[in-house]
Amino acid sequence: MITFLLTMAIIVAFGVFLVRGRTPAGSRDVIDRDAQRVRAELDVILGRASQHH
Repeated sequence: MITFLLTMAIIVAFGVFLVRGRTPAGSRDVIDRDAQRVRAELDVILGRASQHH
């Protein structure tokens, strides 16, 4: 059981390490326009939903 937990902890830690090491589109200088557009659209949708409640 301890071996299983240690193995899972190592896998999760490795996954977190990989995710934190990556930047969007592989570069810090690239602006992700699609992500900005989606965030703006979600903000509008959430803003309209909060006005109705």
